[in-house]
Amino acid sequence: MMTELVRLPRRATRHALLFTTAIAGSILGSAPALAQDAVAVPAEPQSAQGGSGNAAEDATTEEIVVTGVRASLSSAQSIKQNADQIVDSIVAEDIGKLPDRNVAEALQRITGIQIQRNFGEGSQVAIRGLSQVRTEINGRDIFTANSGRTLSLEDVPSELLAGVDVYKNPSAEMIEGGLGGLINLRTRKPFDFDGFKLSASGSLNHYDLYETTKPQANLLVSNRWDTGIGEIGLLVDLAYQETAFRQDQISSQPFFLLNEAVAADAATAAGLGRTGQPTYLPHGVGIGQYLGDRRRIGVDVALQWRPSDTLEFTAEYIRSDYKFRYGDYSFFAYTGDNPITPDFSQPFAFDEDGNFRSGTFVNVPVDSNTSLERRKSVTNDYSLNAKWTPTENLTLKGDFQYIRGTTDGERSIVILHSNAERLYQAVGDGVPTMIISPDSNPANGNGNLLDPASYATSPGAYLDHIERAVGTEYAGRLDAEYRFDGSFLRSISAGVRYTDRSAVTDSSTYAYYGFTRPLADDLYQLRVFGNDLYRGGAAVPEGALFFNRGIVLDYDATRAALAPYAADSQRQALLDGVSYVPSDRNTQGEKTYTGYAVARFGIDSGLRIDGNIGVRVVKTEVSTDGFSVQTPQVTGPDGTPMNGPISYVPISADSSYTKVLPSLNLRFHLMDGLQLRLAASKGLTRPDFNQLNPNINIVELNSGSNRRTASSGNANLRPLEADQLDASLEWYFSKTGSIYGAAFYKKVDGFIANITSTETFDFGNGPFVVDVTRPVNGDNGKIKGFEVGGNTFFDFLPGFWSGFGVQANYTYVDSQAPSPDAQDTSGNQLSVPLEKLSKHSYNLIGFYDRGPVSARVAYNWRSSFVVTTRGNGSGNLPIFNAARGQVDASLTYTFTPNFALTVDGVNLTDTANRTYYGIPSRPQSHVLNDRRLSITARITY
Repeated sequence: MMTELVRLPRRATRHALLFTTAIAGSILGSAPALAQDAVAVPAEPQSAQGGSGNAAEDATTEEIVVTGVRASLSSAQSIKQNADQIVDSIVAEDIGKLPDRNVAEALQRITGIQIQRNFGEGSQVAIRGLSQVRTEINGRDIFTANSGRTLSLEDVPSELLAGVDVYKNPSAEMIEGGLGGLINLRTRKPFDFDGFKLSASGSLNHYDLYETTKPQANLLVSNRWDTGIGEIGLLVDLAYQETAFRQDQISSQPFFLLNEAVAADAATAAGLGRTGQPTYLPHGVGIGQYLGDRRRIGVDVALQWRPSDTLEFTAEYIRSDYKFRYGDYSFFAYTGDNPITPDFSQPFAFDEDGNFRSGTFVNVPVDSNTSLERRKSVTNDYSLNAKWTPTENLTLKGDFQYIRGTTDGERSIVILHSNAERLYQAVGDGVPTMIISPDSNPANGNGNLLDPASYATSPGAYLDHIERAVGTEYAGRLDAEYRFDGSFLRSISAGVRYTDRSAVTDSSTYAYYGFTRPLADDLYQLRVFGNDLYRGGAAVPEGALFFNRGIVLDYDATRAALAPYAADSQRQALLDGVSYVPSDRNTQGEKTYTGYAVARFGIDSGLRIDGNIGVRVVKTEVSTDGFSVQTPQVTGPDGTPMNGPISYVPISADSSYTKVLPSLNLRFHLMDGLQLRLAASKGLTRPDFNQLNPNINIVELNSGSNRRTASSGNANLRPLEADQLDASLEWYFSKTGSIYGAAFYKKVDGFIANITSTETFDFGNGPFVVDVTRPVNGDNGKIKGFEVGGNTFFDFLPGFWSGFGVQANYTYVDSQAPSPDAQDTSGNQLSVPLEKLSKHSYNLIGFYDRGPVSARVAYNWRSSFVVTTRGNGSGNLPIFNAARGQVDASLTYTFTPNFALTVDGVNLTDTANRTYYGIPSRPQSHVLNDRRLSITARITY
């Protein structure tokens, strides 16, 4: 394991005892929401140790060698204590060893961060309630080509990273773009090591629900040499991961209120004996099983050259190569927006508010789906940095970067149709129940759902979608810093930056192919659920027939197998696959011109104060290209209106804006180890490229009674801006012990929301109106809250017990933001919490680090939150996620200074994820994912 020399003041024992008493009192005397986060942060060579501020006390400290979790905690704490801004860090305990295998899951241990999971793995983060987060690697841009602006954190193997820094109120020299904050991923460099370094690790990861095991490996080799042209260092870091996942899901369809003013609903209420009472019925239930895998390849090659003591060059190449794939079985009995028919001869149960609890329905349509989703993302990042220090006071830096990212995706779904004679459904307070009772006579169209004859009446259909995104960026910057000796003004920094970025996204509409006859028997696959689904914890059908999943996983083979069953007019198109039309392409270009200046200052006498004040000015130029798809109305041969020929009319829009972003960071050294930070700044986040997409499809013919509708992006969106205030009180009583509390307030201007308005078009036959839904900048929103936390080792305890430690934090975030989907009874827009924001969240981690043993147990919890104010497939009802917590743990034994074994587990509590429509008594889904158990061997020389 990596070692690190730190100094522990002798009075740390007294401080640790005070901290332990405070933590114990808060846990015993408060509600569960006040339990707090513990992040076991792993280690790297530390750049700034930072003493207590008292030279006499520092002189009386004793030196001890600290390794493992202690070293990582010390390094992360030192970064937080000595930074110019409010920052939290995670530092790798050893090469290739963040405390969590996934970057997003490691970040969830930091106060103020909440994550979203994608098929069991952390994928997206929000900082203090805002998902508009900037991602960087080594202080430079990094992104996944997916119409967004940030890196998909699930793409990057965590083994490549030395650490992760989270800036919550950046200063003016830091690149703009994150309202919530900035996440900087740090890789290692050859000059980080004294000489030759070799580290290798291999893992086996077992996924218990899927019942499969996957490999993982990491190799780092680094060395540095003195040559005739100066010192040269080379580092190569390679990471390979394979992971798997299985996700079992049981879902209720949306609950609809019976409207007794409608005759059919009145008859249903009467048949249920509930005339005059509120009655909410779900329109079906479904089960799903997703079986998938991920593969990550990471490459980091860094070359450093120091020709003299004043000049240093660094060239680096970083590659992230990510593949994601799943094939699923989903089986739904549902009626959509159409009424569902109860079996009045069977008992029904409702709660006191009229919400359905259990009952039986008749003649419910059934879909049996097999699908494929696949994504491959590759990001290549090339950078060159030069640092010149011509004098002790002056530092000049130049930096150039080129990024190219690509993402390719496919989505194909094979749908088989049938019918359930009887569907028994129960929701209750547990996992929903789904029992289908088929008619014994297949001639009635309600046959045994394990018999292909049951799918013959309406054979089914195939849906096909492809997409491709390419993003590139050139970025260059020049920075200068001049340091002053012995004055109030410590230094002045200034710099300029230029970027030229393009994003081209092709995304096809879903192609639909209806089957003209039943499939051959050998294309069906029997999937038995029985006691296997949801670990046997749910009453579900014995099984069902699906299109063969082995074929679905091969995209080309699926189309070839289904082509004989498509209509003659569609067969060749199905064989050829989906092709793009002009309006499938969204082309975006963006250039930025930035200048900044920062002054650092400080007072060393009396009350010590230091800080920085600065301003960043950025001009953004945006160019957007797309198409208006226009289908005019013409008169057919028989005199009736019909659609005319489609035309693609190019759309171009250019815009620019200049923003001034001031910032102020103050730090007051109140006493040894105790400091107060105050920060104020203005930040911005630019709209995602898909929100700027100008493509629109307008059809003039309107044969029905409803208004014409269309949707589009908005090339004239302006960035979101925020005024930010932060205060943080921090007490560092030892190198691995601290307590902190922070409060924050953000006023956000220009939240983007989809708004529908009437627009007028004319294709030559006279004007007509269309209801067009576009994203627009809305009203202001407010986010405020506080964070508290701390960490310590119990060094004051004797012997074995001194190896124990704890880290805890708690975050409270309150938000109000406009939502056009949320209205009161008078139709007025309401302010609601931000989507995906929990008001309460906490982490509690216990660890042990003494001798050869290092262990960690981590619990993360967050309260309920709004998933979406209007869910797709939810009947436009809001969907909420229930509160959730899970336990992860790891144990490392170091046999020699060069060899260690680690065993770790994720989601050991087998925690399910639950969602609901508006209130918990209307459940939407129950989702269960794998528990992951791993063993890792690691050698270091």
